Amino acid sequence: MKSKAPEQCQLCSLYYEAENFCAKLSGRELDELHARSRLVSIKRGQMLNDDVLERWPILAIDSGVLCLRNLLHDGRRTIAAFFLRGDILDMRAAENRRLGDLIALSPVSLCRLSPEVFDHILSVNPRARTVAWKSLSGQAYRALSHASDLAKKQALEKLASFVFECRRRQKGLNREHVEIPIRRRDLAEYLGMQPETVSRCFRDLEERAIIKVSDLSVIRILDLPALRRIANGDRVLQALGQVPDPVFKIVTKEA
Repeated sequence: MKSKAPEQCQLCSLYYEAENFCAKLSGRELDELHARSRLVSIKRGQMLNDDVLERWPILAIDSGVLCLRNLLHDGRRTIAAFFLRGDILDMRAAENRRLGDLIALSPVSLCRLSPEVFDHILSVNPRARTVAWKSLSGQAYRALSHASDLAKKQALEKLASFVFECRRRQKGLNREHVEIPIRRRDLAEYLGMQPETVSRCFRDLEERAIIKVSDLSVIRILDLPALRRIANGDRVLQALGQVPDPVFKIVTKEA
């Protein structure tokens, strides 16, 4: 029988959600990690400074949304990545801390994990190691995919891809309703668009009966194949299945 977790851990999604890191720990490992870690709350807009990250470079998100934001010399802002409940961030490399600023996009609860205990657990606990590796490798995959979207896709295609990114990452079995975890302005920074363009794209998809916007944070997917084709780069008519079959011309040697 699994020993009882510390009271603070029992209220944390990192423990009570079965697929998260702390849920894979033994009672002894959990006690040791809890004793040498710190649970903190961060307000929306608050930044994690370098001094804190140097001391506490391993972060595990209990709730809320963190982002990695860059400020360009001309004042423009861009969001390179965002992190949700259950994600683990390893900021030990100085290069990682130079990628941008970690800023809360909503009220955030996170655990600053002891690097020493974290590394020891990974060395002896294969289930916890799998969870951590899945989180870190997923971040790398999403960064590559997002870079490709920004470089090649048009506005509507980028928004459709983002909906699928949220759909893949959300908890639970309901795949028809998708939670949009960030505000429209933050989403615009992430997709490299103006907020007005983001709103127009949502409205376009809704008018074509591909999605239904329940509120600013939840959408319902009405036509999954059409949305997927848009995300994969088809033009709007192709995505809606309204393009006629192509006409092929047979070219002979005589021609």
